[in-house]
Amino acid sequence: MDDTVGRQIFISKDQKDIICGSLLGDARLESRSQKNSARLRVHQGWKQKDYVFWKYEMLKNLVSSPPKKIVCWNNPKNNENYYSWHFHIKTFPELREIYETFYKNGKKILPSNLIDILNPLALLVWIMDDGCNYKESLLLNTQNFSIEEHYQLQKVFRKKFNTSPNINKDRNRFRSRFNKQDTKNIFRVLNTETVPSTQYKFVPVETESKRTRR
Repeated sequence: MDDTVGRQIFISKDQKDIICGSLLGDARLESRSQKNSARLRVHQGWKQKDYVFWKYEMLKNLVSSPPKKIVCWNNPKNNENYYSWHFHIKTFPELREIYETFYKNGKKILPSNLIDILNPLALLVWIMDDGCNYKESLLLNTQNFSIEEHYQLQKVFRKKFNTSPNINKDRNRFRSRFNKQDTKNIFRVLNTETVPSTQYKFVPVETESKRTRR
């Protein structure tokens, strides 16, 4: 039985931003049918449980069941299980347009209209998915994008946020790194509270520790 949802389900602007930010990060859209529809899959490691549930609460009217815990890997050396959390948005036609924006021939790409997509909320989610703070510099793990897409990223950040990430070589791939001043400028426009379990992506570990000791 098809689980496609009718158009009576309303997707808010914030929900679209969260979906797009998730797709820039770790989430994926699945389009398995020929009915021009798709569904979103959110899947994060055990330590990101709170973050998964935050996304679930934000997208709750689009989801049929709460996040589930699954075994993602078994260590054969000690037979220890490692767990992760995931949930799906229901399949519906409104996600097909987003799918066609983020995928080409079944492979995720950097959207050509990223400058229209990347607002503060989408960026916040992207950082919570794929960012880290290294010595007060923001790193975005954009290794799945080509060098040409990284040049496109630079242009978008320059026009949208007056910042420009450096392109760092990471083995045979590339990732985006903002200098300290650009990092401050980026965080300044993120006026939405972060999920506590992702705070380390915004505050360097050593800085966070100093604050804890006070």
